[in-house]
Amino acid sequence: MPQENESRGMIPARVMIAEAAIRVIAQQGFDVVSVRTVAQESGISPGTVQYHYKTRRDLLLAALERSVERQTQRVMAARGQNGYRAFLARTLRELLPLEGVRREDAAVWVSFGAAASTRDWLASVYWQNLQIFHEGVLNVLRRAQEDGKLHEGLTPDTAAPLVTALVNGLALDHLNAPESVREGTEQALDRGLSLILTD
Repeated sequence: MPQENESRGMIPARVMIAEAAIRVIAQQGFDVVSVRTVAQESGISPGTVQYHYKTRRDLLLAALERSVERQTQRVMAARGQNGYRAFLARTLRELLPLEGVRREDAAVWVSFGAAASTRDWLASVYWQNLQIFHEGVLNVLRRAQEDGKLHEGLTPDTAAPLVTALVNGLALDHLNAPESVREGTEQALDRGLSLILTD
């Protein structure tokens, strides 16, 4: 969906189409994505959608790429908290299914993770994006270790998979949970991080 301060005409068609594909995945499911459904969601003609993305696979990959780009932008904008745990909690909350585009992107991530288990062409792309996330977490944990902020018995290499599992698990568990459960998502993230980082 266009940002509030932008008109539809200022957003490139490829971005509008990719974001429409994200909404189709989040609202109707991975397998519903097609030129027709994305055209209907975007308000762009099917011919224009197919001009930019020749196949359904192209549309799906564009949705994943755009979703990862949106998440990265939010994470970068959320930096600045003092303390490693506060920093990770603030940035990683941007990946949780809290509301609006956060929920859309979490739904895309969960959908692609499930789809990648049975589609070889998607598995490598999904894994590459997961490794970028993992490496970012690993870099923070390396600095935390240097400052003595990792819990005893943990190393960056053993702690990073715990952090990624925490975020992915919360996204999966809370994506379609009742509102009363989703309200505790951020607290659950902080509790999990407190088992890994002292500060």
